[in-house]
Amino acid sequence: MSGLIPLRPDGGGERSDRPAAPHQTLLSEEERLGRLEVRAAQWKALELARGVFGHGVSAAMVGLRHHGPLRGLLRLDVPFQTLERHREREATFLSLVGRDPLLARVPLVYVVGPDAG
Repeated sequence: MSGLIPLRPDGGGERSDRPAAPHQTLLSEEERLGRLEVRAAQWKALELARGVFGHGVSAAMVGLRHHGPLRGLLRLDVPFQTLERHREREATFLSLVGRDPLLARVPLVYVVGPDAG
């Protein structure tokens, strides 16, 4: 039976005290810092959205790039009352985004829609 089950996940015969790590691509320092910058922008946008729409806002980054003209797509699910009120709040949110130094530097696409809950 010992011949059917390898001692290591890669099929080798040596035992290891460390579990095998999943395959990971190492990021360069530039890529790592770029991703952190996008994540910081995500949290800043969420903070602004909660200030405008209230505490029922959730956010999800649908795409993320460490460089380029478009750094990500951020979906914001917000409380919904009426279409007119939603449009007013969305305009206020986008105005704040345009004036924020971090969000102006990290270009994201914002998809603002009603919370499904």
